[in-house]
Amino acid sequence: MKKLMSLILSLGFILGIYAQQETYEELLEAGGLPEIVLKKAGEEFSVYLPDKHPDARVARLEDKFIAYNLDDKIDGENSYFVILKTEGAVLAASFSATGELMSVVERYKHAKLPENIRKSLAKKFPGWSMITDKYSYAQKQGRITKKEYKVIMKKDKKIKRVVVNELGEIIRGKL
Repeated sequence: MKKLMSLILSLGFILGIYAQQETYEELLEAGGLPEIVLKKAGEEFSVYLPDKHPDARVARLEDKFIAYNLDDKIDGENSYFVILKTEGAVLAASFSATGELMSVVERYKHAKLPENIRKSLAKKFPGWSMITDKYSYAQKQGRITKKEYKVIMKKDKKIKRVVVNELGEIIRGKL
């Protein structure tokens, strides 16, 4: 009887954890997660706008950045620079002497492209295949300044470098 109760209790905990994880992922995909206020610095707020990107690596690196504790490292410095790296991904942030987030630059290699970008490239470059891609995201003082995809496309022996914005519009590299 004790084993049966232990099994039921364990299943209850496990199912509860998975239910919460699915809710977080649904919120992330639906755009329901708000911007993050990292720290109040005097009258200013440090605002970080996490990207709602479909690649899980992007979300994981941004979550690590949000969880990073800067308080004990900034004493007496004029500014502070944080770099988080994983395979094919870099997030670099600069903070002022008061701990205010000044800017964030994120770069990812081989990130999963959003569906609207893939459809846009397939429509504008029929018969071309994607060789590689790089995703760049930057913000300064809580405003997004850059969000673009650099894609290398190939068709037969032709190679084309294309830069696409978040709406799927080609910035550079037209046919």
